Amino acid sequence: MSETFVIGGKKVSLGPLLGKGGEGAVYNAGGSPDIAVKIYNEGKAAERHEKIMAMVSAGLSRTSDHVAYPLDVVTRQNGKFAGFTMKKVAGFKTVHDLYGPGSRRTEFPTADVRFIVRTAFNLSSAIASIHRSGCVVGDINHSGILVSAQALVTLIDSDSFQFRTGGRTFRSLVGVAEYTPSELQGVSFEKTDRTENHDAFGLAILLFQLLFLGRHPYAGRFLGGGDIDIKTAISQRRFAYSDRRAETQMEPPPHVPALNDYGDEVKNAFERAFSRSAEMGGGRPSAADWVGIIDRLQSNLITCEIDRSHHYYKFKGRCPWCKLEAGIGRSLFMAQLVMPTQSSMANIGQVIAHIGRMNSPPRPPSAENIMPPVRDLKVSPIATAKRRSRGINMTGALIAAAAGAVVMFAVQPLFGIVLAVGALIYFFNVKNEVNPFEAELKASTAAWHQQRALWEKHAGPEHFDERKAHFLKLAANHAALPQRERERLEELDRKKRDLQMRKHMESHLLDRAKVPSIGPGRKATLASYGVETAWDAKSKRITNIPGFGPSMQEKLRTWSKSVERKFVFNANIPTDPQAIRDVKTDIAKQRAELERDLLKAPSELQRIFDDATKLRATPPASLVEAHRRMKQAELDSGRKI
Repeated sequence: MSETFVIGGKKVSLGPLLGKGGEGAVYNAGGSPDIAVKIYNEGKAAERHEKIMAMVSAGLSRTSDHVAYPLDVVTRQNGKFAGFTMKKVAGFKTVHDLYGPGSRRTEFPTADVRFIVRTAFNLSSAIASIHRSGCVVGDINHSGILVSAQALVTLIDSDSFQFRTGGRTFRSLVGVAEYTPSELQGVSFEKTDRTENHDAFGLAILLFQLLFLGRHPYAGRFLGGGDIDIKTAISQRRFAYSDRRAETQMEPPPHVPALNDYGDEVKNAFERAFSRSAEMGGGRPSAADWVGIIDRLQSNLITCEIDRSHHYYKFKGRCPWCKLEAGIGRSLFMAQLVMPTQSSMANIGQVIAHIGRMNSPPRPPSAENIMPPVRDLKVSPIATAKRRSRGINMTGALIAAAAGAVVMFAVQPLFGIVLAVGALIYFFNVKNEVNPFEAELKASTAAWHQQRALWEKHAGPEHFDERKAHFLKLAANHAALPQRERERLEELDRKKRDLQMRKHMESHLLDRAKVPSIGPGRKATLASYGVETAWDAKSKRITNIPGFGPSMQEKLRTWSKSVERKFVFNANIPTDPQAIRDVKTDIAKQRAELERDLLKAPSELQRIFDDATKLRATPPASLVEAHRRMKQAELDSGRKI
């Protein structure tokens, strides 16, 4: 732009164009490499004049290093308001480029989990500083947040913030539905004052996307019938990852981190941020709350023993990122594998040989033969009473039958017959009645058999042999890795054209493309299901993604095919080095995982052997109790099964 402007009473020419948007354009300030100038489009300048004057007068630029606040007012030479100056944000990229796995590979190739968590901390700190200055972001979304290669965060578009001064409120007039809380969905922003609690919702969305691979917390499958988009899910408070599944009726996409992978404090904070009760007052975790939550998360992260780009909550049993990458079939971060040394490789060979030499425990003796005596057992009082009652009843019946016989021959034949027959029927009914202790005898005998089988498995060779066979299979897989690597590298060379095609299509990000009817909301849904590039659109099943029926699928395929048609194969280009690295990384990761398990094998097998020895010498209480219970039931019932 050749026009000269006035800044602080001095005439200034503008440098190169830095960017252009709906409201205006941003330029380098001539002679000031650290300063940028925003010049509003005709018609916008008048709307923003008073607000920018007030923000400059309030000295907001001195309140936070995280925000490109207005520094000075810019006018044309005729004195007419034109825009403002701000600090130049150089070398930063949008937060979306970081949290989306597809764009992260290109824009932040060395970023690992700790880098992402650090960015989440700095983002929370930035929003907290804005709130301390008395401003509310209002239109909080990914496009206005920039991240550096050091995980520093800066917010731009500060002229859209809500700002209050001298009893007047300059509102934030816009908003993105996918970051707008349910209580503001559909309202007029020109008539609505935003609050820090409203910002807290958008912040929670961004933090979730950072920590959960770019997935939107309201993108998932609705279990109530039909599909709903993200905006509708927000309006209906349907947090897709919530433990309150019966209430939200939502299911998260496949191959995503679990809500508790970062610990219960982070999980509970997200549950609270997206709950209905948090909509009133300051119910959501504030930016300052998140600063503390994520700071504590940072201090509780440990490094994966296989891939050092993986950091996870130390109270988790195993690295969740390794499991997730195995399910997806590709690395989510640039792998930093712990490579084996010559000594460690020799050691693993010794370990495998040692596993093969380890002997199984001997077969256990008969469980009945090692049970402690049960001579102290007696028929229970209930069984004694039942037997006494049964004996009395049977004796009484026999006496009555004898009396009937006497009456039949000596007094009244018919009456005597009736009495004798009735008494005998009663006698046999009592004699043949179901043993009241039969059910307990069957149950106790079944419990004994179960406990005995469990004891025999662990007191003898069975459990040991199962685990040894498992480890020997791992050893065989370990030995096969070099051949598997050679075969996969040879396959790469045979599929050179396919690899070039894939790399070409992966370089075309959906978020930066213009696809008819697929706007920010649908793109967020696609990203939540792992569709970020033209290659993803070509290779993944779109039919399972909510909201993408035949029409939308066809539009996505059309875009993907248009990218594919631009591909030109070059036979002279060698096999893609990244594809070679991917194969080597995958093999190295498999080797590391196998060696981790194999190195633990001897101690595990020795523990199983020692446990078996102890079990044979000292039967467990559960086995003894099951045996005693069965013997008591045999006594009470008067028989064995």
